[in-house]
Amino acid sequence: MKKIMLIALMAGWTLGLSAQNLNKVKNMLKENELDKARQGIDALLNDAKNQKNAEVWYTKAKIYGAIAASDQFKTLVADGRKDAFDAIKKAQELDKTKATMFLTVDSYKPIYDLYASYFDGAASQYNAEKYEDALENFKKSGEIGSYIFEQGWGLYKLDTTLVYYSALAAMNAKKDNDAVALFQQLADAKVGGKPEYVTTYRYLAKYYLDKKDFANMQKFVDIGRELYPKDEYLPLVEFDYLRGQGDKKAIYAKYEELIAANPEGFDMILDYANELFNETHVSDVKDRPADYAERIQKIEELYKKALSIKPDALEVNLNLAKHYFNQALFIEEDANKIKGKTPDDIKKKEELKAQVVALCDKAIPPFEIVFNEYENKGKLKLSEKSEYKSACNNLAYCYDRKGNKAKSEFYQKKYDDADQK
Repeated sequence: MKKIMLIALMAGWTLGLSAQNLNKVKNMLKENELDKARQGIDALLNDAKNQKNAEVWYTKAKIYGAIAASDQFKTLVADGRKDAFDAIKKAQELDKTKATMFLTVDSYKPIYDLYASYFDGAASQYNAEKYEDALENFKKSGEIGSYIFEQGWGLYKLDTTLVYYSALAAMNAKKDNDAVALFQQLADAKVGGKPEYVTTYRYLAKYYLDKKDFANMQKFVDIGRELYPKDEYLPLVEFDYLRGQGDKKAIYAKYEELIAANPEGFDMILDYANELFNETHVSDVKDRPADYAERIQKIEELYKKALSIKPDALEVNLNLAKHYFNQALFIEEDANKIKGKTPDDIKKKEELKAQVVALCDKAIPPFEIVFNEYENKGKLKLSEKSEYKSACNNLAYCYDRKGNKAKSEFYQKKYDDADQK
């Protein structure tokens, strides 16, 4: 009987010694003696009995998490955050009630610190353009975030910020499969609100366009436009698709739809006007579209609408002026073709010349806006000089047709001297 009691006393002494050692390790952690704390906790876990103790594993998590966050001690282990996370999971596995209690007392700081530190490290790597490293650490942060959510300790099932930046890292690392999967998580949840999240729908729409998966392309364009109705990139994806199909009517219908949805969309209005301009103003009569007259009116309306939004837009002023000028040239050609001398011929020719003058009256104000801008600018770039010379030459023509010789000669001289600017 005495022998049995002695053995029992010795077992109690051993357990007490283990608890004392754990308290010593905790004190080392408290005093930031992390190298000693690590040696102590590793020694405790070398004992098979301690490997079944949730508190010992939880203490390891705190120590290794502290090591990972310490500039002085972080080189002691390869990835202290991973070791700390594994230790928390082990503590939960051994005694969920007790491990959760420890976390509650610590306000869940050990697990949230791991989640945040992986994210912060990934963000720093992303900013340093180390995209593959950033992606890896964003994934690790996501793994811990998912665990936090699954345990009911907070966060959301879809961590939109984390998934978004993970997707950006994958995109910049040229890991398309990862990027698509991550962006698709956001798109399936119709994540929007923040301006930057439109990247989700732009990327997916362009990705599926390039893959010739037009059903998915349209799906993500539609979701993107639902969330970001004024975005100007998503329609371009649709236009690329429609141009690939060679369907001009569908392209024009899409312009009309998009402009109706966003009447203040300057770039879309200008693109539509320019596209119609290039396809309508052809020199050979036989190549002109059948609805030439209607297009002429539509182009003028579009440029005027664009100018109502940005009155000083040089490209719009120049193109509107050219729109009138080109019509004047075509009508003058028609007038010059009339060789007869009958009263009807003379009358017709005079009517056409009057139309030329009327168009010149319309062209002069926007041409002069362009001229004044470049005349007062000083040294011009090559493209600017080309626009300046175009304005000078066309103004000389317009004033000549109006019978204003002085102004015509003025602009002709400006044209002749333009290469010196």
